[in-house]
Amino acid sequence: MEELIEKVENLKEVLNHNEKVQEFLKKKSEIEKDKELLKLIEEYNDTQDEEIKNKILSHKEFRDYKRSETDINLLILEINNELKKISNKGKCGQ
Repeated sequence: MEELIEKVENLKEVLNHNEKVQEFLKKKSEIEKDKELLKLIEEYNDTQDEEIKNKILSHKEFRDYKRSETDINLLILEINNELKKISNKGKCGQ
């Protein structure tokens, strides 16, 4: 069990220094500082107004953030695929 905890901690350390993760955190921070954009997002969540949605999508920072978010999701898929390979190796009959 200790070995598993150590490996998870190592993975977290590697991810913290990953370029994609760093970029995502930077973009997220930029979005959180943009009060106008946050207000639009909140307003859209309340109304689901397509015009507001278009205003949000017109923000370059928001589009950059969403691209970065997609990169993170792809990274998560890669990690999950590798974990699946590892966990399948330990099963009986394989």
